[in-house]
Amino acid sequence: MHKKLSISEKLFKNASWLLGGKSLSGIFAALEVVILARMLGVNDYGLFILIVAYVDILDNIFDFRVWETATKYIGTYLAEGENQKVLSVIKLSYLINIISGVVALLITLVTAKLAEKYFINSPGAYSFIYIYAFSMLFNTANYTSDAILRIFDKFKSIALVSALYNFFKLLAVVVVLYFGLGITEVLLSYVAASLIALVIRMFLVTKTLREHRLENWWKAKLGLIKDKWKEMGWFLGNTSFAGTLRMANDEYLGVLLLGYWSGKDAVAFYKVAKSFVKLMLRIEDPLYETIYPELVRFSKLNAMDDLRNLIVFAIKKLMKIIVPIIILVLIFAHQIISFVFGAEYLEAVNALRVLTIGGLFSLLIFWVNPVLLSFGRPGFRNILDVITITFFILLLYMLVPNYSYMGAAIAFLGSVLIRVLGSIYILKTLGGS
Repeated sequence: MHKKLSISEKLFKNASWLLGGKSLSGIFAALEVVILARMLGVNDYGLFILIVAYVDILDNIFDFRVWETATKYIGTYLAEGENQKVLSVIKLSYLINIISGVVALLITLVTAKLAEKYFINSPGAYSFIYIYAFSMLFNTANYTSDAILRIFDKFKSIALVSALYNFFKLLAVVVVLYFGLGITEVLLSYVAASLIALVIRMFLVTKTLREHRLENWWKAKLGLIKDKWKEMGWFLGNTSFAGTLRMANDEYLGVLLLGYWSGKDAVAFYKVAKSFVKLMLRIEDPLYETIYPELVRFSKLNAMDDLRNLIVFAIKKLMKIIVPIIILVLIFAHQIISFVFGAEYLEAVNALRVLTIGGLFSLLIFWVNPVLLSFGRPGFRNILDVITITFFILLLYMLVPNYSYMGAAIAFLGSVLIRVLGSIYILKTLGGS
């Protein structure tokens, strides 16, 4: 019993650090959204969102989600006492990050004018894409760095870096817009923030590895893990495919399609409504990031009772925090939009309510992905993603041309409900096997 209690306490402590950092980051990010929306206006804010969405789509396509593979194999080799192999996995992870980041940057630069012509429909938008594209290059290694810090229980450091990154962005946006500058300078401040975050994370990773006598990872021999290349490649391929699929969600492809069918104003209304839901969903990340390393360990030990207890514990903690927030948003949606963003964004009120309900269902199944990954079943996650995203795109096609951003909100809710049903079916299938 003591063992289970200590695991829960560890989860809660780590999640608390991450949640604190993410909450603070979320506050900074929310303030940034408010300032951008108010100062840029509906049209320019919609343009800004489309620029970010296009670059982030390509970032997702070429993001191989190396951190999930790194977490699984670094954790496994640490448990086996294979320190040299740990260093080999770290080196391989960063190499993949660098290569994918360079490729993503080049393709973004080459396709910028095509994006301007076919998706954004705003003269000169390609120059904004050129600027923001460099943030991909600086961000590419951050996920692996955070994975390493999580494995060694450096959740406090992750929380601090995340908060500082978002604070710097907020401060830069305030300064830029206060002096009457525009989208170009905002995007440049984003790139600068990404570079600063990269430097800080690499310093923390180096320090952490040195504390555990794991030094000079760049000198590690990749041949030490050659027997696992095929297995790792399969795992990495599945997780990267899942990441590519996620570019079709409402944050990326959904936004571009909304802009294509309904224009920049509709994108602005949708993103204003989604900003509250996005803030609420930030609680999912710390739970995912803290529960995943523990689930990897349980899978290796085949400790199913511990796994179930951990999931139940996490869901109970989550509901205590999130349900009161959701009720308040549903009741006071009109007042929230009016007070925070101003009367020009009041059209987004009902979209906010629909998206909030979708956010609740999304949070209830936060644990499905880490469970599937920890037991080496990424293919099931990909099946679930394909079903969810296919349904989402079909709903967008049916609803957005006639119902604009409200149709996009309903499409989001519908896709989440399909994911819930799919998750239940897949987990029953796994339980039966």
